[in-house]
Amino acid sequence: MPDKIDELAPLEVRCLALAAHGRTRQDMVRETDISMERIDRALEEAMRKLRAKNLAEAIFRAARLELIS
Repeated sequence: MPDKIDELAPLEVRCLALAAHGRTRQDMVRETDISMERIDRALEEAMRKLRAKNLAEAIFRAARLELIS
């Protein structure tokens, strides 16, 4: 992975953190009152920025970069 990645937006970080703690997308909608479409876009954009093939890889990379704990 290259040293430089695009900066993640606050919603992208929040959604990744929630996913890392076992929340499903539906849980995220209930907990944040944010639409499923916005959550889906945030997670997809986070995966793109982190150059991850799936959500698990994005969570792993975000944790390694200390973006989430």
